[in-house]
Amino acid sequence: MPQPNTKRALPGPASAIKLTYTQEECWFDSVEDEPIIWHVSADLFDHERDETVEHIGDFEFFRADPYETRDMFGVLDGHDGDVGLIAETIIDVTTGQFHNDLDDFTEPIYPAMLILNSAKLVEKWRGFGVGAALVGRAIKRLSPGCRGAACYPAPLEGRKEDRETAVAALQRTWQQLGFEHYRDDVFVLNLGTVTLDEALPALIKRLDTLPQPDADDWRYGADA
Repeated sequence: MPQPNTKRALPGPASAIKLTYTQEECWFDSVEDEPIIWHVSADLFDHERDETVEHIGDFEFFRADPYETRDMFGVLDGHDGDVGLIAETIIDVTTGQFHNDLDDFTEPIYPAMLILNSAKLVEKWRGFGVGAALVGRAIKRLSPGCRGAACYPAPLEGRKEDRETAVAALQRTWQQLGFEHYRDDVFVLNLGTVTLDEALPALIKRLDTLPQPDADDWRYGADA
């Protein structure tokens, strides 16, 4: 399991990070033809002044539910990013349903799957374990009605020769939350167990132990 960077301090207090959830939906078409898309923004937020001080990162999730979307693979495959690749891995295109062996990785108590399409952090916030903690918190928030979460750990940028190293690092990052390899480099998290509930507090506690500005000192510095 990768350890967070302890040689430098967090750019801001972890307690000041705020997640904002925005749902995207095409109002004109039938809702049965579109997946539910969630955009999650992470920001440093000054609660005393009630304003955002600094943007930290963005995360995009798709929610695929066979009872809400008539053609899950078709609508997911039509989107950019890794969501199409994940869709063709977890969905049987001949039936339009999730592969039967997905039951071995998730408990089908609920019908839907949550797909992490992208995760982007501002560079100075990378290397601490912030991304894993924020994604875990977002999954927890969006998990009602979902049997599992899926992702395809791959870098969004960087040199081609560094890709293999970056992929391995990302896989270890998501494994901290309980993701396990399913097939074709797609990883799946079982939301029918307490795995995420146990992993998330440990990640948050680890962040809290890192060197970082005191909340009051940081607020005073932001005013300067």
